[in-house]
Amino acid sequence: MLSIRESGDEEYLRAILFCFGAPTIMGLKAGSLLNLRREGTDLCALWEERGKAWLRSRGVETFSFSDAELGRGARGGLLVLLYRRELLSRILNSDGAREILSPLGYSASWDVEACLERLRERFIDGFPHEIGLFLDYPPEDVRGFIRNKGAGSLAVGYWKVYGDVGRARRAFRRFRRAENEAARSLLSGFKFPARTFAS
Repeated sequence: MLSIRESGDEEYLRAILFCFGAPTIMGLKAGSLLNLRREGTDLCALWEERGKAWLRSRGVETFSFSDAELGRGARGGLLVLLYRRELLSRILNSDGAREILSPLGYSASWDVEACLERLRERFIDGFPHEIGLFLDYPPEDVRGFIRNKGAGSLAVGYWKVYGDVGRARRAFRRFRRAENEAARSLLSGFKFPARTFAS
């Protein structure tokens, strides 16, 4: 089988979405953030044409930020948040998340769409570190990262850990297994069967 770099555009997009989005697709975490960009290819068009439908059929919703919205010019890339609505809503409505998001101007209604739109607005001033909450990072770790400006963490994996290291490492192992399972599926020639990525 060809490596991801040598694959066609559709195979490349599918591999990026399903391998790196596997923890969210498999329901292990509320959200995953993917940078969709490939030199010489309009992945945005392919994303609109195919990518959203692949994920929607698995119960995963998406929210996109274009390069222009992120202040990166018109380079043709997208930052895409894959999310599971029920899990994300539960996080946004938690006391820990509200304590972080309220002072940053997030909606008192805690509606998923309203919070995503506020997140988009926050990108105007730079990278909004509260995005960790949307990616299912524990509030104490998001708070610690913001307070310490990313320094002095107790552990590093999918995020910088400032709270419960054991819990974080267990989550990191689950996420890595999901990504490895997705990669093995790809390498075996399977096309992401519904039984593997059930919602």
